[in-house]
Amino acid sequence: MTELVDFIADLLTGAQVIALSLAVGGIVWGLLVLQPWRCRSDASAGVPPCLGLVLAGAFALGLAQTVELALRAWILAETLGRSPFPSLLHTPLFQAGLARAFGAGALGAAAVWLRRRPVSRRRWATGACLASVVLANGAWLVHAVGRLDGRGRLMAMTALHELGAVTWAGGIAQLVALWRFKRRRPELEALWSVALRRFSPVAVAAVALIIASGGGLAWSYVGTWRALVGTGYGALVVTKVVLLAAALGMAATNFRAVRREARAELQARVPQLVEAEAALLLVLLFAAAALSSQPPAIDTVTEAATWSEVVEVFTPRPPRMTSPTHDAVVATRRDPLAPPGQEPTLADAWSEFNHNVAGLFLIGMAVIALADWAHPNRRTRHWPLGLVVLAAFLLFRNDPESWPLGPVPLRESLVDADVLQHRLGALLAGTIGLVEWRARAPRSEGSRLPYLFPILALGGGILLLTHSHAAFQVKSEFLIQISHTAMGVLAVFVGCARWLELRLGTPAGRFAGLGGVTAMLLIGAILTFYRETQPSTAPPSVHQRPARAHARSERYSPVESGQHGLATYPDVRDAERGLASAQTLDVDARSQVFTSAAALALSTGDLARPSP
Repeated sequence: MTELVDFIADLLTGAQVIALSLAVGGIVWGLLVLQPWRCRSDASAGVPPCLGLVLAGAFALGLAQTVELALRAWILAETLGRSPFPSLLHTPLFQAGLARAFGAGALGAAAVWLRRRPVSRRRWATGACLASVVLANGAWLVHAVGRLDGRGRLMAMTALHELGAVTWAGGIAQLVALWRFKRRRPELEALWSVALRRFSPVAVAAVALIIASGGGLAWSYVGTWRALVGTGYGALVVTKVVLLAAALGMAATNFRAVRREARAELQARVPQLVEAEAALLLVLLFAAAALSSQPPAIDTVTEAATWSEVVEVFTPRPPRMTSPTHDAVVATRRDPLAPPGQEPTLADAWSEFNHNVAGLFLIGMAVIALADWAHPNRRTRHWPLGLVVLAAFLLFRNDPESWPLGPVPLRESLVDADVLQHRLGALLAGTIGLVEWRARAPRSEGSRLPYLFPILALGGGILLLTHSHAAFQVKSEFLIQISHTAMGVLAVFVGCARWLELRLGTPAGRFAGLGGVTAMLLIGAILTFYRETQPSTAPPSVHQRPARAHARSERYSPVESGQHGLATYPDVRDAERGLASAQTLDVDARSQVFTSAAALALSTGDLARPSP
């Protein structure tokens, strides 16, 4: 159950970041772009859609933050066997989360107040103050709060990083909304080009702030090149950089069009690129939320994978074409919380077969899609049906101990976050296949059905970026996770490429379509070469683990728990003492201690989950 709560919390954190961008970014848009107190007609027409997004973002932020706090309190009560109140009310992170929820509500009320008199400079100043409070409050929900050195500096840098992010993402959301609204409201037509010109320097300043503050945070939380490429935190930092570079590529094209004042481009090409930029920023915000769930790389440097181990994950090798029987896999299934064994298991072979066969499916579909791209015809347009077949294959093969092949019923299996994510992935694949197959039918021309494919592909990318293989061995978990992260980025590129293929004319649209097929081919290659275990990452011996675990217990001392207010629970202190004493126990006893401590840590410690 704690793993499911953890997965839902990841999604809620991403929703909070997006809502924060809409709410605070909308206020920045009104202050720096619209400036309605100057009584310009074009600016006045743009105020209602702007404040509508601010209100929606503030409401969503308050709701998501409240739901997350309630979810954490519930799972904490389930784990401890008693109510966490009133002690929970005295923890700094619970107080900060509650303050953010109330601040979001106040900002939403301010948006309604502003609607009544949008030309009032004083009311906009009040909205700006509330937005600043909500943004600054997030500094108490980040990794920096738990650091023993440079806490204030890191909190300030995180707040500046968030300011740049919400300004850029919130402004892009306003541009997308403005383009949509102006189709129904002709008075907004004149504001479109004006807003683009005014927002361009604001976006440049926001990006500069993101890069400067992000570089400082990456240096503080990563520290070494090995940690950058060999830890989950570092891999997500690289993912953010890749997505940021892609979004900047879109933004640069728009910026040049605005500088040239090319009216034809501003009306025909820029809106589509702004939409793709918004999609990339959406995923980038979810990647930032996923990053917040990872321990800083500098704290897990001894568990970091080497360059050669990372390269080995993506090294081509023959796919596994044989699978163990279902009964044998279920009979030898190991407790996921038990210490890892020395040799690959039958479950590993089962998983590798699933991934490799799925990769071969995708490669075949990508080849047919490439042929359809080069010479469309009635036969090759049916390639999306391969995703439906793949979804059926994954439904039966993903989780051998669960429905439909395993003894665990469907309803009970969905409590497991890993099973739920696998089921969602299969559902997405099947839906994408059916939708895209129907969209490529000749009779579907002119419908909006083709646009569902890029939206669902973006959802699949987000699911892969938040996908988690929980385990005690950090390196082996990372070497599995990194392939899913790479596939998540490529899935995002597939969605954005398909969107641009639909929205842009030739030759740009054709080139985007080729990029989408190429990304799908790369996803298939990663799956085909996937391995559940790497030969160079065999677990350490029983006698080696205590020294490393002892080093970790020194690094994660009760002092840091006290900084979060979590040491008020006697259970947390008992768990910390139990983990320290577990180093002297045998494997079975140590496994029992780890199991009970993990349940407590996953529920209690995640109250400290930071915002990006």
